[in-house]
Amino acid sequence: MPIRWKLHEVMARKRMRNKDLAEYLDITENSVYRLRKADDMPRLTPQRLEGICAALQCQPGELLVWVPEEVPLPGSVLSQDVAPPVGESVPYSSVIVQQSQLDQRNISKLALQRLTQHYQTILALAWRGYMEYGPGAVVFTDLDDGPKLAFIERQNLTDRNCLDAIDQLDPKLSAVVLYYETLDYTSSDYDLLTLTGPKSPPECFALSYRP
Repeated sequence: MPIRWKLHEVMARKRMRNKDLAEYLDITENSVYRLRKADDMPRLTPQRLEGICAALQCQPGELLVWVPEEVPLPGSVLSQDVAPPVGESVPYSSVIVQQSQLDQRNISKLALQRLTQHYQTILALAWRGYMEYGPGAVVFTDLDDGPKLAFIERQNLTDRNCLDAIDQLDPKLSAVVLYYETLDYTSSDYDLLTLTGPKSPPECFALSYRP
């Protein structure tokens, strides 16, 4: 599925209900539900696509995303390659990585070093995702060619421990992180962590996404 249909995500971001879009397009709520739940772009007339864009005040391109041919993250809405920090003296000692009390596995020192090294990028993405899509978690995947990041909406997560961590966390202070060592996102073999840095997520976002 190299091209993914994102109507559900755009409607959630615009805070538009199925009922509202159905009334705007003069179709049934069941029809909107099917459009919203589709993963592939449904067959739409140009007029219908124009109507959806007008209702949501969006461009057609916002409703579609190209997904590379690899194991996809379920429900990921934002992804980002992680560049090594340049020219910044980061006070690593003030970065706090806490593991869930319900997760008894010992996270490696290398994982902690990676998370600490890239705390600013993680917190920036966490805040960007929260502002655009609401509560969620950052998936941090540790690969040989460098870490990868993605933001997952809360509604696309099923792990009760992860949901509880998101609900208990203040997104202005910390981020929930799911730490994977590989791209096998179908497994439950990840570490559930919270990350707090010397800069808050909004501060990290301001530094990372300057206009």
